[in-house]
Amino acid sequence: MKKRVFGTLLAAALIVTQAISVFAIGSKGGEMAVTGASAGKYTLAEVSASNLSDATVLAKITDVNSGAATLQSIAELAPQLTDQLAGKSMLTKFYDVSPLDGGVQTADGKYEVSLSVPSLSDSVSDVSVLHYSTDRSTWEVIAPSNVDYTNKVVSATFEDLSPVAVIAKVSGTDATVGTSPKTGTTFAWAGLLGAAVVLGVTGTVVYKKTR
Repeated sequence: MKKRVFGTLLAAALIVTQAISVFAIGSKGGEMAVTGASAGKYTLAEVSASNLSDATVLAKITDVNSGAATLQSIAELAPQLTDQLAGKSMLTKFYDVSPLDGGVQTADGKYEVSLSVPSLSDSVSDVSVLHYSTDRSTWEVIAPSNVDYTNKVVSATFEDLSPVAVIAKVSGTDATVGTSPKTGTTFAWAGLLGAAVVLGVTGTVVYKKTR
């Protein structure tokens, strides 16, 4: 009987754990997306060795994305951006942006990209796009061509495409936005609460049966 009780509880725990994992993956995917006229013209991918060969830059981006390093630490690789990164927070993680069928290009061959940024809000100002050009081996901060607070969209023009993150000055209680989006936190707490409920109900039912 004890083995049956343990097996039931373990099965319930595994089911809830899987549900929590699905929610966590979904929340990360919502940090940035291609939108508007750019939809279907660009793809976003995690920054990895497959799309970034510079090991030093890759390590820095990986650390910043995970929260192991600050946004300002990028100035260690690009001292010229020290002032532009000061006081800024990440609204999104870094993603590798790639064009499909040539993307959306201007007359001079530059790429126009519109990105959905769920973290965009009234507490955010001085929005810009941080870009590492793999073609030119250089970091740059790009001023957006448009910031749509209503629809939470940031548009910018790039000379070439590679790792991109949206950054800004964030005030008030939203100052922690960035690599740990609030949606992920909400799902995590919801998942834990669900786990407690499921395990509690399962334990009660099994206990009554044993009596």
